[in-house]
Amino acid sequence: MTGIATTHPLAPLQADELTRAAGAALAAVPGTRVVSAARREPAKADYLAWRDHDGPRPAREALVVLAGDRAVEEIVVDLAGGDVRSRTRIEGARPPITPEDYEAAAACVLEDERVRAALRARGVEDLELVQVDVLPSGALGHALEAGHRFGRAVTYLRRDPSDNGYARPIEHLIAYVDLDAHRVLEVEDGERRPIPAADGDYRAGVVPRREDLRPFSLTQPDGVSFTVDGGEVRWHRWTLVPAIDPQEGLVLHDVRYDGRPALFRGSCAEMIVPYGEPDPMHNWRTYFDAGEYGLGACLNSLELGCDCLGEITYLDAHLADHAGAPRRIANAICLHEEDAGLLWKHTDHATGHVEMRRGRRFVVNAMATVGNYEYAFRWYLGLDGGIEIEVQLHGIVSTIALADGRPPAGSNVVDRGLAAPHHQHLFCFRLDLDVDGTANQVSEIESEPVPTGPDNPLGNAFRPRVTPLRTESEARRDADEAAGRVWAVTSADRTNAHGRPTGYRLVPGHGTATLLAQPGSSVDRRAGFARHTLWVSPYDAEERFPAGAYPYGHADPGGLAAFSRDRPLEGEDVVLWYTVGVTHFVRPEDWPIMPMTKAGLALQPVGFFDRNPTLDIPPPGPHCRHEHG
Repeated sequence: MTGIATTHPLAPLQADELTRAAGAALAAVPGTRVVSAARREPAKADYLAWRDHDGPRPAREALVVLAGDRAVEEIVVDLAGGDVRSRTRIEGARPPITPEDYEAAAACVLEDERVRAALRARGVEDLELVQVDVLPSGALGHALEAGHRFGRAVTYLRRDPSDNGYARPIEHLIAYVDLDAHRVLEVEDGERRPIPAADGDYRAGVVPRREDLRPFSLTQPDGVSFTVDGGEVRWHRWTLVPAIDPQEGLVLHDVRYDGRPALFRGSCAEMIVPYGEPDPMHNWRTYFDAGEYGLGACLNSLELGCDCLGEITYLDAHLADHAGAPRRIANAICLHEEDAGLLWKHTDHATGHVEMRRGRRFVVNAMATVGNYEYAFRWYLGLDGGIEIEVQLHGIVSTIALADGRPPAGSNVVDRGLAAPHHQHLFCFRLDLDVDGTANQVSEIESEPVPTGPDNPLGNAFRPRVTPLRTESEARRDADEAAGRVWAVTSADRTNAHGRPTGYRLVPGHGTATLLAQPGSSVDRRAGFARHTLWVSPYDAEERFPAGAYPYGHADPGGLAAFSRDRPLEGEDVVLWYTVGVTHFVRPEDWPIMPMTKAGLALQPVGFFDRNPTLDIPPPGPHCRHEHG
């Protein structure tokens, strides 16, 4: 199902809106090209006044980012009249690698005679079989950094045009490509290691398949239990507005349960993939997949029965190319319900009576392919008022050719002559929680044993220790699974039937690693958000990106580590920044394509309800209701 009408103030741009906005921006600043175009979100206060108090409907606007001469121009366009509302020039900012940048850069690499000569010296003659990956430059003091927005292009050799090129990296050959002029600036031709003879094939029809698995299907004969109207989704007691942002990818807006605010805005605002291999062909690799490529720009078109299973509703996304024309990504967002196992069950031991309820959850899913990796961002809304956020990691690991068969210092061997470097995936989620309103408090809760004594004569007691986080400096925290550490966001205004503040708690899931790079290193300066699991800041509409809005090639891009000072948090509209961290020491089982791994977090109601909110869920059916006795 596609083509949902756009009526909600937070709904994403449709193709005609994008075309009008980009055209107006390019007319205002001629000689530039479009980097991105997206809906400019209304001021939060204006939106809440419209939603809660019958205030005027917020104006629908677009934010168009243009690339100019060593600067970025941000143009705000009124979509009703097509007028330019504002223009902001950001000197020195460098835009991300767009899909068009990537394609042009890869093409010019194979046209450069220096690159061709280096490939011939390694025995590579057929350029049709050479794969080029264009990677962000980093910020490492290279002489080209001052005057160019450049990428480092590396190459791989395929056996046929659709083969897995990562099985055969062409080691120590780097082309430095000007991403604006589309020309090779410099070629680094170093150690000529043998191209591995590894087998990286995983294609159907090439790899033998098993025949012992029978078809599996999910059906909803009466249809789905959710609706989409004007961009707003309604399921069970939940309402929300999903959208695609060119940089952040999937964004959830105004998530409410039974009309009560829970999460005003949630997204993966940045992610970085730093590598731990000290070899000079690999030690510079630190990719901001949101800020340097754009998670939205890299979205997949999802397919029924493949990426999503069941009764599916799809939402399209529209992004802008350099000329401002809309590029449609069909089925960019997948909406569906799925079984979630037992919701609750009890067998009365005295009577034998059994009561059970089956759970289900609502899934909002989008997937991005960034080079060799795929990332699925899945948001789950539960019948019990819980929200889970899960990142699923798929794809192919980056590879390094062995020198004389010796394992590299920072890699693990995965095939003949082939290894995969140690690396991390660090996802920073920006969670603007509004628990029963914008006035909230944040506390850390962890378990502690009670000392043996008059209050604990048998030494068995333990209790929660609650520590209010009153300022930003107090709210820079790290996960501690042994202590059961969680963080609660509670209302400063509303209490439940028990006289306690209503709230939600953030519960760490799998994946709590933090940045392993050395303090003061380039990646540490650029990705300061990954030093801690949790940061909390007071809401500021301008503070959206934990590594800055334009981190490309920037040694100190700003972001969370810069704007987080020591502002008060008590009773404020707060934003939680939570990093999901995965450290990947690659296994042979991850080659030639890795089985899915996942990480995430949960937002669980704690005192948000007076009792279990799922008592009214119908039983699963007569065949599940039985008694013993």
